[in-house]
Order: sequence, then C-alpha cells, then structure tokens
Amino acid sequence: MITSTFRGLPGIGPSRERELWAKGIRSWNEVPRSGVLLSPRLDDGLRRGIDELQALFEEGDVRGLARRISPAEHWRLWPWALGRTCFLDIETDGFTDVVTSVAVHGEDGPRAFVRGVSMNGLGEMLEGYDVVVTFNGASFDLPVLRRAFPGLPIPPVHVDLRSVFKRLGEQGGLKKIEARLGLTRPGEVEGVDGYEAVRLWHRWDDDRDLGALCTLVEYNLYDAIQLRPLFDIGYNRLVEQTGLPIEPVRIYERGDVLYDVSKILGELRSRF
Repeated sequence: MITSTFRGLPGIGPSRERELWAKGIRSWNEVPRSGVLLSPRLDDGLRRGIDELQALFEEGDVRGLARRISPAEHWRLWPWALGRTCFLDIETDGFTDVVTSVAVHGEDGPRAFVRGVSMNGLGEMLEGYDVVVTFNGASFDLPVLRRAFPGLPIPPVHVDLRSVFKRLGEQGGLKKIEARLGLTRPGEVEGVDGYEAVRLWHRWDDDRDLGALCTLVEYNLYDAIQLRPLFDIGYNRLVEQTGLPIEPVRIYERGDVLYDVSKILGELRSRF
C-alpha cells in the first residue's frame, strides 16, 4: 500500500490522491515522466516527491517514509515495514504509573519484561524497531512508559489500532473487537481483563503467588500478540476501502507463537 500513497506530497490530499487512482495511476511507477496529470505546478512537485519517496523505499528507510505521510496513514507502511515493526502492550499496578509487565512481539517472536524480575533489555529490544503498534497506546501505554522510563527508545512511528478500528466503524475495547472478529485466546487467559490483571499483580507482589504472576504475563503476552492479526484485519479492510487491486495480507495466527509463550512461562517459573 505504501507505493500507492501520494497523499502528503506537495498539493496532494485525499481527493487528489483518489483522482490519481481513478486515472489508473495506482503506484509510484505508474506516474508518467511527462504530460499533464493534475496541473503543471502540481505535477512537478509530484514527480520530484515520488523520486524522493522511491529512494527512501529502496533504502528501507521506514522512518524517512513515515515523516513524509500523515500519521493517520502510517498503517500503509504495513506489511512493507514488517521486519521493523513491534507490537506492544503494558500492565500497571492499577494505582500509579508503576509498570508491572511489558510484552513486546516482534520479528523474532514475543518477549516479556516483568518488574523486579526481567525488565532489563526492554530498551535494547525497542531500539531495534522503527514502528510500534498498540491498542489505545497513544492515551495509555506510551505516555505511561515515557513517564516510568525516561529516555526509553520507543520507536518513533506509532500505529494505534484503536484509531484504525474507529475509522472502520468498530467501537469498544480490544477484547470486544477481538470477539466480534472471531479472534480467540487460550483458555487460561480467555476471561482475564485489565482489572483482573491488576489483582494478579498484587497477588504476586503481596503473596508471591507464582501462578498469578504467570497468568499475568501470559495475559500480557497475548495482549501484544493479538495486535498482529488485528492489524492484518484492519489493514485488509482499509485497503479494500480504497478499491485498489492490492492483495490482502495473510491473517497471523496465534498458534505461530504457542511454543514461544510456553518457553517464556517455563523460564519464568524456573527463576523461583
């Protein structure tokens, strides 16, 4: 989808982008090097801008391309930026900005970072990504992380799936949207929600209930893991709305990471 993006180039907004698509110009390489498309003034800026975007694309410069398009359209970087994208979710103690658990799902699978147990390495992992995907992260996860860990290298490009699905007419929280889309979780965490996650943390923090901690971490991991198929579905729906002949992406399946989750929980139990 990113190579079909003209919005953000000089003088090109949503309506002119649609005009270009309607003229059969559906990607950068379909823009003719001569002739009038929109107007002589706009065409000159369009062609120069496409040359710049193409260079960034060929260099794999995700951050550079993201700076050239509206944040509301950063979803278009998917799936080109797959290898530079992570999915993130956090849990807190429910009272303050104390972060109890952070789950990050990236190209090499999921990882869990737990307060007082395994928080080291979070910054190093995040530093390797250009794009972070969350659900409601603009209001919660990212501001809380910045306050809790000043200087944490959070990826600069952010896609908030709450905004993506609101744009698609889907209201409600993550769990409600998952249910409507038919996305399920393992039975161990199927009924866990944010309020229960707070209680699980305090059962660990106050009573050293290892089972509660493992359930919390598993729940947090699946909060991050489920963002991947959610993004796939949202991307496919938004692409469909454009009417462009772009192949839908395969919907990620949580079965792809069952071993990874089991390994993380096993390593957590072995610490105590």
